[in-house]
Amino acid sequence: MLRLLLTLIALAGAAGLALSTPTAPKVATRVRVSHILVDTEAMAETVMEQVEGGQPFEAVAEMVSSCDSKGTGGDLGWISPGLMVPQFDAAAFTFPPGEMVKVQSDFGWHVLRVAEASYVAAEMQPDELKRRLGEATADPPTLQLVDLRDNEELARAPLLAGFRHLPYTKWQTWAEQAIEGELEPALDRCVETVFMDHRGGRGERIMQYLAQQGFGSARFVRGGINAYAEEADPSVPTYLESDGDCTTCHEH
Repeated sequence: MLRLLLTLIALAGAAGLALSTPTAPKVATRVRVSHILVDTEAMAETVMEQVEGGQPFEAVAEMVSSCDSKGTGGDLGWISPGLMVPQFDAAAFTFPPGEMVKVQSDFGWHVLRVAEASYVAAEMQPDELKRRLGEATADPPTLQLVDLRDNEELARAPLLAGFRHLPYTKWQTWAEQAIEGELEPALDRCVETVFMDHRGGRGERIMQYLAQQGFGSARFVRGGINAYAEEADPSVPTYLESDGDCTTCHEH
C-alpha cells in the first residue's frame, strides 16, 4: 500500500498535477458518550453483538452494565479530555460519533459509543468575551452569560453588561432547576453558555458539571473577571489583596 501511494504521488508530480495538503481533522474539545461496563472481554463482545443485532444500546446498558450510569441508559453526558481514565479517554476522543468500541481499564471492560462531539473550546479567553458581549443581548441571543460571584464581590466589580447573576453559593439549587428546565428565566442548553467568577476556578467547576448534564456548549472565562480586567478591559476594577489572595472567593 505504501509503495502504491508513493508511485501515485510520483506520477501526479510528473504530470504536473497540484497536490493539496490534506486538512488536519478537527479535534473535539468534548464529547457526549455512553458506555456499558462489564467484567470480561467476552462479555463486552457479547454486548456489542447484541447492539449490532438490533438491541437498543440503552436497554442493554440497563440490563448488564455494572456502572451507575445504567440508570440513564449508560449516558455519561459531556466529558472533556482528561476527565476519565486514560484508556477510556483515548477511545472517546479517537473514534467518531456513532462508532462502538470496546476498551479495557482498571474498572473492567467498557463498550462505549460517542453520541455527539463539540468543537467549542471549554475555555473562553478574555478578549473573546469582550468581542462577543453583544451576543447576549441580541434577538435571539447567541450567548448566555452567567456571573457566579457573590454580592460582596459584585460590590467591588459590578456585573458586566449582558451577564446574569447566579451565585456559586447557591449552585445546587439553580443548577438543578436549569437541568430540569425549571429555572426562570431558563438557561437554554442549546445556546453557548459562559460562566465567569473572580479567578476562573468556580466557573470551570460549574462548566464541567453542567456539561455532563447536557449543556454541551458550556464554557468558562479563563482567569475570570480578574483576567478580563487585566487583559481586555482596564476600566473594570480588580480586587486582589496584597498577597494575591481574594478575601471573598479565597482563590489565588
